[in-house]
Amino acid sequence: MARRYSASEKAKWTAKSNSPVRRAPVQIPRTDNSELIEQNKLTLIGRVSNPAAQNTHALVDFFLQHWHVSGSITRRELGPHLFQFSFESERDLQSILTKAPYHFKRWMIMLQRWEPSVSENFPSTISFWIRVHGLPLHYWTDAALDAIGSDLGHVELKEATKARFRVHINGL
Repeated sequence: MARRYSASEKAKWTAKSNSPVRRAPVQIPRTDNSELIEQNKLTLIGRVSNPAAQNTHALVDFFLQHWHVSGSITRRELGPHLFQFSFESERDLQSILTKAPYHFKRWMIMLQRWEPSVSENFPSTISFWIRVHGLPLHYWTDAALDAIGSDLGHVELKEATKARFRVHINGL
């Protein structure tokens, strides 16, 4: 009769003890970053929502050709999923943000104004205009739109006379 192996001999259901030891994070020294923050204040940071279908280099080139602004736009790829657009004026930056949301290769992209934060999830929001259909006229108020919109995300703007609001939704 053949010998039966135990669960430990088969290495089934046993905890792996040879996991790699994590190194301590690198401590970045405190420096005066105010000049870099000032240089990037007119910057948008973007993230693709489907890296398998959206090529960052092609996406950046596409939007540079299709966005029409009075000043110039400079671009930079920040890795396989992130990219940056820098503008000469606040007006140009706002004109691009107000036309959002954007998509590329039938997938949404997340585009936010740069802020000096450290987060793996930045950028993560997509802004949408949402028009509420079937809302009785006597509920076309800012309070009613806030109540509906806050259930979806952060309400940025409201137009009670058109029963619509602009909301930031988590794209991740």
